[in-house]
Amino acid sequence: MNCPVCQSDMFETKFKKNGLDIAECKECTHQFTDMEASPQCIKEIYSDDYFFNGGAGYEDYTLEKEMLIRRGEYYAKKIRPFITSGDMMDVGAAAGFILKGFQNKGWDGIGIEPNASLVAFGKKDLGLKLIQGTLETVEVDDKFDLISIIQVIAHLYDLETALDRLDNFLKPGGFVLIETWNKDSLTARIFGSAWHEYSPPSTLNYFSKRTLDILMNQGGLSLVASGTPKKSIHSKHAKSLIKHKLGESKALMWMMPLTNLIPGNVVLPYPSEDLFWALYKKKGHDGR
Repeated sequence: MNCPVCQSDMFETKFKKNGLDIAECKECTHQFTDMEASPQCIKEIYSDDYFFNGGAGYEDYTLEKEMLIRRGEYYAKKIRPFITSGDMMDVGAAAGFILKGFQNKGWDGIGIEPNASLVAFGKKDLGLKLIQGTLETVEVDDKFDLISIIQVIAHLYDLETALDRLDNFLKPGGFVLIETWNKDSLTARIFGSAWHEYSPPSTLNYFSKRTLDILMNQGGLSLVASGTPKKSIHSKHAKSLIKHKLGESKALMWMMPLTNLIPGNVVLPYPSEDLFWALYKKKGHDGR
């Protein structure tokens, strides 16, 4: 396969993870998992096990409900200098908790999620409009003022198609809000191949601020704001992820008993420098 961002065929394998090659493009420096994914792959990866069975996923995704609702509220406030409300699509919405946070701040919209159980949960528990599917495959007739992609763009399996869908679903002058992990973060540089985000086949793309800009510019989207977000994580989720990652490394297995020091049912701060958010805008009818 070629680089998912710049389409160059000049790339090299940096290392293997979970039996898959993690490659880096020699042209744009984007990193990606060298594999061809499909809608069926995504359905299998994001099964109920991912959200309720620990490992590389969640111990119990619903435990993060209130925290994620507040996260939606946080981002609604963050982008208010540029757009205050309207119709939105939340991509990879899971049970719709972030979408609910936006709704609490005056937004209307829908969520797109491949996991059927979480779609059902969000509809029943929060009364949300959720559609089972992915950005690459979903069919909707509506146009949106905002499309949010929070911690999801690394999981998209066809970036070229995703860009086309964003253009199709956005109104002229509409916005795309993205939060993702930063492959150039201090945390990523310290841990190297043991960085937590290298978790294929779940994660497929590993962006820097630069490579995300390159991708979005190809889709006719211009950066208007960016920053480092505040983030929290439920202790059960943190403990599950850390144990999973330590289990992958023989050199770090000695640290496994330290996970017993993580409290059982609290919200913990997360090292936000490992992340970044960016807001992009599609040109309006006036060309701005």
